[in-house]
Amino acid sequence: MKTEKVIRITAILHKDLVEFVMEHLRNIGVQYVRVEAGRYPILKKRGRFLFDFYSNQPILDTPVSIFEILTEAKSEDTILSAIRDSAELHIPGHGSVYSEEITLIRPILSEIIFRGSVKVKPIGFTGLTGIFCILPRGSAEFISRELLQNGIAVPTISYGTGTGLRDRLGILRITIPKEKEILKIAVHTSDTDYVLDFIIELGRLDLPGRGFIFEYPIKRGLLNTKVSLEGAKQTASMDQIISALDHLHGNMEWRKKSNQFRPGGRSRNYFNGVNVHLNCSEGKIESVLTVLRNAGVGSSTISHNKILQLQSGMTDYTPARDSADLLIPKKNMEEVLNLLNEINFYGRETEGMVQTSDIPRAFSYQSKAQR
Repeated sequence: MKTEKVIRITAILHKDLVEFVMEHLRNIGVQYVRVEAGRYPILKKRGRFLFDFYSNQPILDTPVSIFEILTEAKSEDTILSAIRDSAELHIPGHGSVYSEEITLIRPILSEIIFRGSVKVKPIGFTGLTGIFCILPRGSAEFISRELLQNGIAVPTISYGTGTGLRDRLGILRITIPKEKEILKIAVHTSDTDYVLDFIIELGRLDLPGRGFIFEYPIKRGLLNTKVSLEGAKQTASMDQIISALDHLHGNMEWRKKSNQFRPGGRSRNYFNGVNVHLNCSEGKIESVLTVLRNAGVGSSTISHNKILQLQSGMTDYTPARDSADLLIPKKNMEEVLNLLNEINFYGRETEGMVQTSDIPRAFSYQSKAQR
């Protein structure tokens, strides 16, 4: 197995910008891009009547494409700059981009990592933390509205199918839908405690079948600030002012909210471990997850995506892909990787790849039950 430390760059872009960004990435030599469909919610304008100002604002869903590019460390700024410039991310509503350090295991697609580099000035803000949350279908809009109305962050939502837990809950399984929503946000690191507690409370994640949540470190990023369609009464909108202040300060430290909120009233029984992200050709992931569950690995959520080939003459592979995220204790990593090797997950038929990253904190009903 070929194992390498790489940078994973994730970009969430308005659908109208996708062609511009793809062409720019193609021109600088990027060979593969993984793409997944999603949406980011935004608050609609309030109505004209007095009672409209005392009710929850309605949500407008904006379709987005979620890009993922793997690159060596010295090429990180090349990719970040290319996406920033081609998508004009200084304009609120155009999207976000951020980078993480991960470990990649990839025997088949040897060219999956971008290794071209152009000398550019480092970009992006540090001091950020990502939050990944699995929720029952239909829960993400309510949580997103609260996040937006409280000025916390602009979330991104995509879709998946749950596996595992329903099969172990007997008659209760009929109350837990397989359809899931995957909610991701990036916040200032000092606000992570509050936001984790906020989402756990709103999503009732301490109940069985309600999903799980974890945080992950972000190296650098540029975040979308467009939270509302409310018209500007001044020359510049509030979204534009926030974006300008970010760049003026050179970081996002000025807008941290942790000093405005009291810590959560309940003590959370968080656990840590490793996020094992599996990606393979379409239709193969369920049998892989069944083998892992039989070996004691917990439940997961399956999502669909594509790997697009931007250059000719690259390795032939199946573009339609399935993915799943597993949270496992670090001590079990070797056992899981050996098991994947035994079932030929990395072979030509499955074309599997594994991405792993350390998870400082995670929470689910199981972690509460183990307290």
